[in-house]
Amino acid sequence: MARAGYRIFDADTHIIEPVEPIEAYLSSADRAKLAAFGPAVQRAPAKGGMSRYQVGKRPALDRRLGSRERVEPPTAVTRGVKDGGTPWDVRWQGPPFPSERVSFDAHARVRDMDIEGVDVNMVLPSGGVPAFCALDDVALELAMYEAYHRFLKDYCAPYPDRLTSVILVSGRDVATSVAEVRRCGKEDWPVGIFPICPPDMSLDDPGWEPIWAVAQEYDLTVIIHTFTMTAPYPPGVWDTWDNVFLQRSASHVWNAQRNMAALIGAGVLDRYPELRLTALECGHGWLASWGARLDELAEMCRHALPPLKHKPSEYIRGPQYFQSIQIHEGEQSLRHAIEALGEDTLMFATDYPHSESWFPKSVEMILGWTSLSETAKRKLFWENAVRCYHRCGAPAAAR
Repeated sequence: MARAGYRIFDADTHIIEPVEPIEAYLSSADRAKLAAFGPAVQRAPAKGGMSRYQVGKRPALDRRLGSRERVEPPTAVTRGVKDGGTPWDVRWQGPPFPSERVSFDAHARVRDMDIEGVDVNMVLPSGGVPAFCALDDVALELAMYEAYHRFLKDYCAPYPDRLTSVILVSGRDVATSVAEVRRCGKEDWPVGIFPICPPDMSLDDPGWEPIWAVAQEYDLTVIIHTFTMTAPYPPGVWDTWDNVFLQRSASHVWNAQRNMAALIGAGVLDRYPELRLTALECGHGWLASWGARLDELAEMCRHALPPLKHKPSEYIRGPQYFQSIQIHEGEQSLRHAIEALGEDTLMFATDYPHSESWFPKSVEMILGWTSLSETAKRKLFWENAVRCYHRCGAPAAAR
């Protein structure tokens, strides 16, 4: 497929984890253990065969900014019609609206991809399964991740050239996570690892080294992405004064800034020269100025860093670092970012099927941005994502 002569790779899409199908991949002992948690692991009301676990949730962000008044979140009617219950309400570009079925029916998802003109999706969770890191039972957390991976294998299987996803890895049990990467790394669907970092462990902690090593061994990209109000909580989640506007504005950006600076500053990309790192759903307009700031602070704080082979901004320009764009930042912002960083870092992404997505007009928007060169568009739409998610399309024998 090609849209207006371009192949399209959507570098950041989601499913809203369908927990009943995922539970089917748990052992009977783990299902019983899960049931025993009772209220600690509740589900949202099932709708269309889909529900979400309510575990590791931040208390309601319900204060109206500028007052002490508490407000109710958007009603299920206004939010559920749009994307199956995502708890915010912004303008939608449809119809058509994405079907609830896209989170457990790959055929429904691919039909939407065809409407948009997208060739490949990289699929992330929406915070339901990763939130099991909030439980004290680490073995159950890892069992949930393994069940989720088995679900993903079957979900992606009908479209191995179009659907890809990530392996969840836990900083609380590195050895088991490495074994799971080795198991899943032989399969077709994963293109990256998604680190689940517990609150008492930083992402630059030496304990992660076996995970970075196995990610490089299996040609998997390290993927940074946060969830707004769900464990593993983004930085600052307790500091936004109980207001969803402040939390949603800050969470993804600060998470990406902190985590990519930590990994680059810790020398992870130097020690693993074939490893790739990407930050998703965090915008792009700040990236060049953040790189310049990191360059300055790396000089001022040399005593707090290992020796680095390059300036932080040079890592950001490639070839190991990539970042997704957000369409709402607009044509001028994207053009300026490309002028500052070059054409090899940024990737097209939509956040489909969440409300932030402009489905089914996302590709159409970028095609209309006439100030971007043909070369820049081809790299943005396809080439950079293929370099980032390098395993996509590679034969299994080469892994």
